[in-house]
Amino acid sequence: MRVVRQLILVLGAALLAGAALAAPAAGHAKLLESRPAAGEVLERSPRAVVLVFDEAIDPEFVRLRVADAAGRRVDRGGPYHPGGRDERLAVRLRPGLAGAYAASYRVISEDGHPVVKRTAFRVRAPMPERGEGAGGMGPGSGGGSGSAAMPEGRRGEHAALEVGAVTDTAFAVTRGLGYLAMALAVGGALFLFAVWLPALAHVAGGGRGWVAASDSFARVVRGVVVGAVLLGLAATAGAIVFQAATATGTSFWAALDPDAVDAVSDTRPVRAWGARLGVWLLLGATLLVALRPRRVPGLRPAALGAAGSAPGPPLSRPLTLLLGGAIVALALTAPMAGHSGTESPRGLLTVADTLHVLSMSVWLGGLALLLVAVPIAVRALHRRERIPLLAAAVGRFSRLAMVAVGLLLLSGTVQSVVLVGAVDAFVETAYGRLVLAKIALFVGLVSLGAYNQRRLLPGLRRVADGDEEPERAAALLRRSVACEIGLALVVLGLASVLVVTEPAAGV
Repeated sequence: MRVVRQLILVLGAALLAGAALAAPAAGHAKLLESRPAAGEVLERSPRAVVLVFDEAIDPEFVRLRVADAAGRRVDRGGPYHPGGRDERLAVRLRPGLAGAYAASYRVISEDGHPVVKRTAFRVRAPMPERGEGAGGMGPGSGGGSGSAAMPEGRRGEHAALEVGAVTDTAFAVTRGLGYLAMALAVGGALFLFAVWLPALAHVAGGGRGWVAASDSFARVVRGVVVGAVLLGLAATAGAIVFQAATATGTSFWAALDPDAVDAVSDTRPVRAWGARLGVWLLLGATLLVALRPRRVPGLRPAALGAAGSAPGPPLSRPLTLLLGGAIVALALTAPMAGHSGTESPRGLLTVADTLHVLSMSVWLGGLALLLVAVPIAVRALHRRERIPLLAAAVGRFSRLAMVAVGLLLLSGTVQSVVLVGAVDAFVETAYGRLVLAKIALFVGLVSLGAYNQRRLLPGLRRVADGDEEPERAAALLRRSVACEIGLALVVLGLASVLVVTEPAAGV
């Protein structure tokens, strides 16, 4: 428990430091003004289309196109900053325009996310000279209605500005795998120290099977966390390449070019993921030292001449502090790369998002070990010894999960209030609908957790007392935990989409 208390102190101190260092910032690039204005009807053909944003835009990652109702482009040259103003983008137009036009643009905001939108306008045809037809307006001018609706022919052109569906989907999967790696590494380590070791110390007897069970669990945990670190490194590196593909509008393979990656190296998400790569290496090295064979915390054979087993040496204080610091630093990279690092109040959202990630990791990582590692470890024990250990582990994890669920609910509420903004936005915006779906899945997760605590855990305790058969209770527990993990993975998928969806409060 000393290790757990030290880890908690490190987590709290680092969260407070993250809140103190946070500063207000902007979110997705927002269009403040367009010239011509959306829906404007002009008497003369404009020389250029000018867009004014709330932040600086790099023209290297801009696609700005203007086309008529038939989809024919009327812009000439590439986008530029008029007057040297970095927040303004413009593209020159052909002279003598008349009719309906739409400017479609795709920009990469400072948060690294693409913004794809369009604005439409209309130009009246010049009045005919005397002696010409009396219609007064040229063909395609739209008459005097003043309508500046989006030309149908522009829809395909606008769609061409979007990144391919395969790239978008693969990017989302990569982000989800990154979250899963965090859950397995962080949750696996905390499950070992906060659940498994106290449960083992509470019920362990003097037989050799207890040492074998401890060693077996240590091997599985070591494999899980090492695999999670490798997965985290691969997912983070892949996310950087996908960010380059998204920014440049190319495929993943084309974005492997070092020049493409270098072009996005100064964006906030890529900086955050670069830091995450370093933290993954630090966390991996720390876990390898903490879980190295013959030194991993657990049971050891008793001294020569004595029977039974004894607890192994605990982690040193420096190693505990290093492990706790690496865990918090890893979680802090989530708000650095997501909406919490850009929306105001940034400090509150940074703490909320970090707590959200840590709580998710404790819950999902613990469930994974409860489903996989614990059953493997208890095979070394006699049948009558397995259920007391299983009941003790489930009971301790249940209490830990209650704290994690409470923090998930609190941090999720803060995020929803700030990023959704209004009740009707839950239905009227894509971000709000994704949050609703996440809430529904969260309710399902909590319901399964409550069922485990109220029905299955008492059943395991009755089995431990010899009142029921162990096979049925253990099978029910495995099925329920597997369902929880399945729902949690779907929640991770939604989270990976939410981080690149414009918050409803900013729409």
